[in-house]
Amino acid sequence: MDLSITVDGTLHTAGYSITTSPVHTGEIELAIKSSTRHPLARWVHETARIGDLVTVTQGQGPFVYLPEMSDNIVLIGGGVGVTPLLSIFRHVRDAALSTRVHLVYSVSDSSEILFRDELDSASQSHPNLHVSFTVTQPDPHWHGLTGRIDPVKLHALDVPDDTLYYLCGPKGMVEDMSTLLHDLGVPMSRIIFEKWW
Repeated sequence: MDLSITVDGTLHTAGYSITTSPVHTGEIELAIKSSTRHPLARWVHETARIGDLVTVTQGQGPFVYLPEMSDNIVLIGGGVGVTPLLSIFRHVRDAALSTRVHLVYSVSDSSEILFRDELDSASQSHPNLHVSFTVTQPDPHWHGLTGRIDPVKLHALDVPDDTLYYLCGPKGMVEDMSTLLHDLGVPMSRIIFEKWW
């Protein structure tokens, strides 16, 4: 969705992914990374106050999950690309759906893992929710998966052929994952991706 504000007479607009589960109505949550280069992000982190007016557009695009689409989904995210995947993950959790979800989340440094406590807690208390973090530049204190998402990590998920794959992250990562999945025999019709570049 697009978020717009007017600052000093200038309109600023930027696109963000909703992280809220659709089960919760009446509010939306966005994860907006702090940035001094992007006026809207800077405004949100430094100036915005409760009661300020903003303009939002409705969500758009095919990046949605409905239970009738598949009983098995794999969410593959890189960095802040996890945000729209979080909405799907939360939806399955909050609606108590039986959908089997595997979130595979890659970051450069373990300190960049967003929503880690929530994801860990959900995967521990819901047998159908699974989370794998992988760190491409691990420090000595990281004891989880390392390296980029690759065929070995994907095969370890052991998911059926009707699985839907959702991809979101930097352009190169999404393109590489799409190619990798296709090479592994996943039809392009089972791969859904979010473009934000």
